[in-house]
Amino acid sequence: MTQTAEKSSEQLRREWVEHSYFRYRQCAPDPDQPLRMVGNPELHVGAHNGPDAWAPEGQRERRAREELAIEVCLTCPVMVQCDAYASSVTPDGRLAEPEGVWGGRRSLERHRALIAARHAVAAAPDRRFHTAQKRAVLKALAGCWDPFEVAAAAGVDVRTANWQRSSLVRLLGLPKTVTRMRALAVARERGLLEDVALVLDDGTVPAVPPPTRIPTPAVPVQLSFDDALAPVTSLFSSRPMEAAA
Repeated sequence: MTQTAEKSSEQLRREWVEHSYFRYRQCAPDPDQPLRMVGNPELHVGAHNGPDAWAPEGQRERRAREELAIEVCLTCPVMVQCDAYASSVTPDGRLAEPEGVWGGRRSLERHRALIAARHAVAAAPDRRFHTAQKRAVLKALAGCWDPFEVAAAAGVDVRTANWQRSSLVRLLGLPKTVTRMRALAVARERGLLEDVALVLDDGTVPAVPPPTRIPTPAVPVQLSFDDALAPVTSLFSSRPMEAAA
């Protein structure tokens, strides 16, 4: 399979616009309301790229708009192809689409990924992913993202699951800061998640979770025979002695 890094931005753009599902992209204009987005009629058709120049927005408004735009991306059948094109690098070393939300990722996130990719290691061959434990953790990560739920689904402890998640990201040639959705998209492109149902998140969940504090089970206190009798002894000793008849 040809890797994304070996394709030009123009090739990736062609794969996106010529995809059989491109006509069903969720950011397209609504046929009944051309200025509204088909994926969310409450959004302007340009919500992924921001308001017009004469309508400035504050940081809070921009963040809210981007979150709604990302939600539309997560239901789009060509999200992966869109992200691959927009996040590809042009001959002059820039992102193909440096501004706006593309493929479920903000501009800042895609720029950070570009910088991190310049220091990332090359992706490992497919055979490195074919251990039973790695396959189990990858499949579990596709279905959930909470560290304890992933570990339970994979049948391993939390520390092992987190270590395998970090290993999978490294073998995919991705930076440690990559999101869960991006890591799974790359894994799917490589054919590592065939016939596996993917549970979507909001595009911000990290592929590798921060250090997880493992709860320490409470150690039961073992009472000795004397300890067990102590309340009884105290009960009797606290009564005043009756006067002799």
